[in-house]
Amino acid sequence: MAISLAKTALLFLLCATTTGAQAPSSPPSLTDADEIRLGQAIADDFVAQVGMQPTPQTRKIDDYLQSVGDRVTAHARRKIPYRFHFDPSPSFRSAVGLPGGQIFVGAGILAYMDSEDQLAMVLGHEVEHIDLNQCRDRLIKVLSEQHLSVSMADKLKVDPFLPGYGREGELAADREGVLLAMQAGYSAEAAIRLLQTYIILGEQMPNTPKEAKENLERRIAQIRAVNAESKLPKPAAEKPLSLP
Repeated sequence: MAISLAKTALLFLLCATTTGAQAPSSPPSLTDADEIRLGQAIADDFVAQVGMQPTPQTRKIDDYLQSVGDRVTAHARRKIPYRFHFDPSPSFRSAVGLPGGQIFVGAGILAYMDSEDQLAMVLGHEVEHIDLNQCRDRLIKVLSEQHLSVSMADKLKVDPFLPGYGREGELAADREGVLLAMQAGYSAEAAIRLLQTYIILGEQMPNTPKEAKENLERRIAQIRAVNAESKLPKPAAEKPLSLP
């Protein structure tokens, strides 16, 4: 799965809005503490499957991601500990938010970024999957479907948390994530530019679903509308990307 995860990450980003939205389950109940603990187990499985090995350099990048993420999550509704991690695989050209505040960012998507504002927009999107309880609802669904209790963290795998959250879920994460980043002083234009890059990449990839470009254009149009309607101050310039 480590190999397939990396190779399909870009496809998830291009086509995230085509994945069917899942309905939340009712039982079992889940506290924030439960979600944080189970989310750590899911993050550990991600690390194990991908084969991530920390180095002094990757720890420095983790710290930089955390510093930008802290500025973005200062405006999040859910006050849980958000943790940002660098996946050094160049073929992981996306990011993923997991239950309990765990967020992984791939080297592949960082390679396409030209400003810290673009990073903040990506982090804001993943944070909102958590902040809007999309990850939490999916966790409840997985626990219910696999007949697991909250004490069975060791049975959880990351795989069910990799697909997108349906058209409306992804648009909601875009909308609220852009607002989070804008509140932290970043430019929404950065998100538009990055999504335009993915349109170009999608056109160059064989077998890209035909609706991928339409989905990305829909997301861009929404971000433009959010930016136009916002009364937040627009930064004069974007911040440079300061990867160690």
